[in-house]
Amino acid sequence: MGRSSKGFTFIELLLVVVIIGLLGAIAIPSLLGQKKNAELVGDAQQNTKSLQMMLETRKADTGLYGAANASAVWDPTGPVSGSTSLAPLFAPKGATQMTYTLTVGATGLTYDLSVRDNRPGRSNKLIFQSDETGRQIYP
Repeated sequence: MGRSSKGFTFIELLLVVVIIGLLGAIAIPSLLGQKKNAELVGDAQQNTKSLQMMLETRKADTGLYGAANASAVWDPTGPVSGSTSLAPLFAPKGATQMTYTLTVGATGLTYDLSVRDNRPGRSNKLIFQSDETGRQIYP
């Protein structure tokens, strides 16, 4: 009587487990990195909205977003250059590796806000830009 073959051998099952383990070892770190990146971008979006609300309040009070051609830069340590009178209370929260650059247009009625990623290996990569319309532009 011959032996009937039903199911998988131990070697076949072991091979499947090894393959699944290798795929997991490759995929899990990548997914965790994407989660961290999403958190940073989310923090940057919240900070941008906060700064935009400050600018809109300023425009409602004075008629302008700021002095013509004024600019300011904030990094994780706080304001680093330019006219901090544009948004004196603004302090980036959460996204500690982002730099925010605000530039008011020549008329004082427009502005451009850019957010750059300063994490190692990102080389000041532009994350997104926004303007007085509130629209966010992604590269």
